[in-house]
Amino acid sequence: MPVSTFLLIFLSFVLALIVALFQYFYKTKRRGSKNAIFATLRFLAIFALLVLLINPKISSTRYYTQKPALVLAVDNSSSIEEFGAGEEVINFAEAIRQDQQLKENFDIKIFSFGKDLEQHDSLNFEAPQTNLPAVFNRLASLYEDQVAPTVLITDGNQTIGEEFTFAAERYRQPVLPVVVGDTVKYQDLNISRINVNKYAFLNNRFPVEIMLNYSGNSSVETKLEILEGNSVVHSEQLSFSSQNNSEVIRVELPAGAVGVHNYLVRLEKLDTEKNLLNNTREFAVEVIDERTKVLIAYSVLHPDLGALQNAIEANQQREVELQSINQVTDTKSYQLVILYQPDSRFKSLMDGLQEQNQNYFLITGPKTDWNFLNRQQDIFKQELTNQSEEFFPVWNENFKAFQTEDIGFSDFPPLEGSFGDFKAPENLDVLLGREVQGVNTGTPLMGVTTAGDSKVAFLFGADIWRWRSVVFRETGSFEEFDDLIGKLVQFLASKGRQDRLLVQYEPLYSGTEEVIIAADYFDQSYIFDRRARLEIQVENSETGEQRQIPLLLNGSSYKVDLSSLPAGDYNFRVSAAGEGLSQSGSFRILDFDVEKQFGRANIEGLQQIADQRGGQVYFLQEFQQLKNDLLSNDSYATVQKSREKNVSLIDWKYLLGIIVLALGAEWFLRKYYGLI
Repeated sequence: MPVSTFLLIFLSFVLALIVALFQYFYKTKRRGSKNAIFATLRFLAIFALLVLLINPKISSTRYYTQKPALVLAVDNSSSIEEFGAGEEVINFAEAIRQDQQLKENFDIKIFSFGKDLEQHDSLNFEAPQTNLPAVFNRLASLYEDQVAPTVLITDGNQTIGEEFTFAAERYRQPVLPVVVGDTVKYQDLNISRINVNKYAFLNNRFPVEIMLNYSGNSSVETKLEILEGNSVVHSEQLSFSSQNNSEVIRVELPAGAVGVHNYLVRLEKLDTEKNLLNNTREFAVEVIDERTKVLIAYSVLHPDLGALQNAIEANQQREVELQSINQVTDTKSYQLVILYQPDSRFKSLMDGLQEQNQNYFLITGPKTDWNFLNRQQDIFKQELTNQSEEFFPVWNENFKAFQTEDIGFSDFPPLEGSFGDFKAPENLDVLLGREVQGVNTGTPLMGVTTAGDSKVAFLFGADIWRWRSVVFRETGSFEEFDDLIGKLVQFLASKGRQDRLLVQYEPLYSGTEEVIIAADYFDQSYIFDRRARLEIQVENSETGEQRQIPLLLNGSSYKVDLSSLPAGDYNFRVSAAGEGLSQSGSFRILDFDVEKQFGRANIEGLQQIADQRGGQVYFLQEFQQLKNDLLSNDSYATVQKSREKNVSLIDWKYLLGIIVLALGAEWFLRKYYGLI
């Protein structure tokens, strides 16, 4: 106890004694044995109160022993069962857990891992992937301030994550690898990875990158083939050796027909090759016909025409034709028509577009004949003043028609349009508003709307070529401007109205990845509807078996997990209950297990992480040696630790009880003797 606290208690004792004597001996006229009793009770109450306020504390030290943790991390992936070592691994882990000497010297913790690390000792060897780096990263956070030698029981073959030897190097605990599986190095060819875009354009060629590996000491030759169905679309002879043991093959394949195309890549097997599962691999590409023809019909020549043409044709799948209004004869061969500053000569063209429900992009300017345009359509009405005005753009972040972002509109120069009152319906989807002399007028400058069953985009100002020039000056590229125009053209070139039900899925899923199908549903105002009831009907193309499953709202979309489906080809239909809306598609689940692609244990990688800690690699038959090494290592000894804690000298409850009892007894006795 500190000296200061002792002095405070002594002063409290003196003060309580002085107060009690003053009240019952000095101040009172009647003295007797009763006064001594009252003074004693008053002294106890005051002294207990002062001690309660001081709250004196003393230090209490508790000693305890802490055993080091013995972390047992067991590979629970299917590759262990593939090596036929599942029962041996279970027996090895059980031997460690039940060994009495190890239990006396270590706090044994058992973890299993596949894609994630989990703390339990139930092993089924069904995990579809192995994430070895996650083991070291998770254990590092769990045992940051503790000695925890880690026994890693695995074949050393990982399927996801960074190279595990790098993660092990950051791990500060001792690692004792126990190798599972065959360590003999056989000749083996392996297709390790295929890189390909998900989509290709019709009548183009798409690139495929294939990464190949060879394990062996002698030189071998094989043949690589790429098949679509039963047709070989590419083949070539390859040579490998112990020095030249990897190859990257780049091939361009033709996209000749619209739809999903499935391809098989295979390597001709070697005579002595043991594992043939990694000699084949599949991929899929969806060929789409995005070739879009755009007609720009103009009344006057203007730099905007060239800017629009260059921006649209930045995508090689789009083609633009510039025609004076006097040259336009037919628009059926175009997916989109752009009307640039129309006048009365555009009447027959606009009549035809409205009759055919064809989408168009209307651009007005100082040369626009608004007298004609006010009569021709009933969406916009412009006051006739025959005067021009400059409009600065104001970006609207709530634009919904397609995804866009602010590309610096506030720094763009103004567009030249018509002066006067402007009337437009409130349900327009406005991308840009108008700012005149620093005032946001709240009227639209650029956006989209619907007219009947067609989509209409509008821009009420000329000189858009200046915007493209500003983007190039600021970024050194036209890309941001061209991307904006490209998205607008893509939106308008699609047939019919904007889809209210959108479905996202992959045409091909490997057997080890999640099969997730997502959907977005919008109400009639094209606002995301969180109250919809969406269902998916899935049918196996071979067996005809059907399943009907509801989609669940997950964040900002509806999703369903079909990972439980077996490998095969499937057709599906997503429908919205009570709305008559549906979307169909098909996908394929490959019978592909990445864990079966390994022919041997990765003993080299496990030896490397053992060498990093000055240790050695063990095998499943060497339990006794591993046990002896653990017990004989002095750095794993049990340590004694102390924990010092300050505790109150007297519990406040007892002091409070003394105060209440002393004051209560004093009051009762004074009452009894008639002094109150």
